[in-house]
Amino acid sequence: MLLRGRTPLARIRPSSLRSRALLPTNSRFVHSQFLPDVHESVSEPFWRSSNDLKTLDWPEENLGITIAERGGFYPTRLGETFDDGRFVILRKLGRGGFSSVWLARDCKLQKSVAIKMLSAFGSRQIKLGNLEELEMLRKITSCNPSHPGFRHVGHLVHEFEFNSFAGTHICAVTDVLSFDVPALQLYLDQDRLRLKHILKLVRDTLKGLSYLHDECQIVHTDLKPDNLLLKPTHVEATIARELCEKPSRLWHVDKAISPDELPFHPVASAPIHFAPDFDGDVGLSWVISDFGHARSIVPGQSGIAQPYALRAPEVILGLPWGPPIDIWTVGCLMFELATGQWLFSPDVATDLPREVVHLSQMVQRIGDAHDEATLKRFGEQVGVKDIDKLSNYAIPGIDPICPMEADMQKFARDHNGDGLMTEFIRLMRSFLALNPEKRPRAGEALRDPVLTKL
Repeated sequence: MLLRGRTPLARIRPSSLRSRALLPTNSRFVHSQFLPDVHESVSEPFWRSSNDLKTLDWPEENLGITIAERGGFYPTRLGETFDDGRFVILRKLGRGGFSSVWLARDCKLQKSVAIKMLSAFGSRQIKLGNLEELEMLRKITSCNPSHPGFRHVGHLVHEFEFNSFAGTHICAVTDVLSFDVPALQLYLDQDRLRLKHILKLVRDTLKGLSYLHDECQIVHTDLKPDNLLLKPTHVEATIARELCEKPSRLWHVDKAISPDELPFHPVASAPIHFAPDFDGDVGLSWVISDFGHARSIVPGQSGIAQPYALRAPEVILGLPWGPPIDIWTVGCLMFELATGQWLFSPDVATDLPREVVHLSQMVQRIGDAHDEATLKRFGEQVGVKDIDKLSNYAIPGIDPICPMEADMQKFARDHNGDGLMTEFIRLMRSFLALNPEKRPRAGEALRDPVLTKL
């Protein structure tokens, strides 16, 4: 899985290991090169780990590096309590670039929760304003909890912080969530989901987007399969059974290692597996997570956003963008989940800029045309002549791609021609209008008959 340090002669190994970590709240890895150095200006206490600790092969987060080294993870222990005894740690669920995620019992609310515990470095970046996810979560939590879409977005149950030998740690407490889309596909052993299940995901995602766009004035910008998580039913019963049948485990440590070398014992990640069939046929409920790249809605806002293969045309062309880019992504994901392939794959062998290939593939897939004046201005910026011809037609020397209906019909034949196919394609097409003004708002799309009759 994830191994740091020296790979030969590893001295710490897992007692058990899962092939995929299912985080209850996805911790986005933000590459450290984009964050400022932390040296003498930091007020947190400096802890200097021993050389022995630094040279160990850490199986998950490196517990031997300090805040000055972009680390400062707290070695949480099973059974440890936090926030004046309110939370009791039961299990490690996973980890991210600047955080670890733990299952805990909330003794005040008498329920299970997930605690995203930031490293000292991650906490410092939040205090400096370099990481905005927590601020977005606060806004999402407080805007309008009575809105129907509130239950379809990740939000805070509580937050607290504590000080340790490594520095200050900010902790975000959330509901316990289950599979993300890729994990569900892995669990079901299929890369294509049934249309009615995709439409249920689309409906829940649109409810969440309606809340984000209309109530919170937030654009997510990073919708993708990893950031859509199932909200399980029977949470407490499932957790009780898992803790009984599959108790939490520590990583195996060589008995020759002394307490001087390893003063704490690393805990192995063991996500809770909520069986989707608990929820029946289409009773699944989806939640939008990970607000590390979310932006407040600002008129005229432009610049790069979204994963590149899911990037809306207005973002590529350098035009102002807003909530419609999230709707565009939903359309791309509908195709991807139905066919098992990306709608656009602009990484091809060519001397042309990837953006030009992407714009051309949009025309081939969707059958619409880009605005010629906008294309010409963009061509001047990227130094490509006759970009209107290149972007509105298949590019010579690059294999063309077929209209999206053709691949969707392949999918329909594989699944006995599901009767929802025509309505599914119609809805998907409305989300993939090249002109963002022609895409429906999330609330408007929710009134579409194919979604209201689910």
